[in-house]
Formats: sequence, structure tokens, C-alpha cells
Amino acid sequence: MPCPEVVTGHVAIPGEDFRRIQEAVDRGQNLWRLSPVRTAQEVGTRHLGFRMNDIYTLVEQYRDADSGLMHAVVRVKHRDCVYLVRLYQPVKQGPGGIWVVESVEEIT
Repeated sequence: MPCPEVVTGHVAIPGEDFRRIQEAVDRGQNLWRLSPVRTAQEVGTRHLGFRMNDIYTLVEQYRDADSGLMHAVVRVKHRDCVYLVRLYQPVKQGPGGIWVVESVEEIT
């Protein structure tokens, strides 16, 4: 594995309280949480081994037919490695909802 510093698999950030984060965003704080790309970048650099200057690209955004939750996929080019970061909106759906990272998968 050429990029061992990157955390892959299911992501659970200790102490991440989705309702509290949503309330903070509703008050105008941490507005980067409203963008799946910025969330992948911020959470990725703080917790997952990515860098701010990696290349982050939105691949798709969709509503899951079963759960009704909005999901997004962000492609991250980190050094010679490429990853798919999967995110979803756990509290509010749509433009006012926060995004959280669900998983990271390396693609070849």
C-alpha cells in the first residue's frame, strides 16, 4: 500500500455529535460542513491522513431511495493514491444539512 498514512474503511470520529454539529452550523459556525468536498478536506486532513493540498473532486451526490438520506462521493488524489470518500447528511437533508464522512476506500 503506497499511502499507509491514509485511514481507510468505515469512519467514526470519536466525540462527533451530529446534532451538536448541525446546531453549530445553524448558528453560522463551521459552514464548511455544508459542502461535501470541504467536509472531506477538513475531516480528511484532521483525522484521515489527507492533506489540504490534495485534489478533491465531487463525483456524485444522490438521495438513497431506502433511507431517504442524501449521500455524496468525493474523489481524493493523495500523492500517487486515489480514494473515494463517501459522505452522508445525518440530520437535515439538502442545502442546510451537514455532511459527515462515512467511509474511505482506495481505488486502483
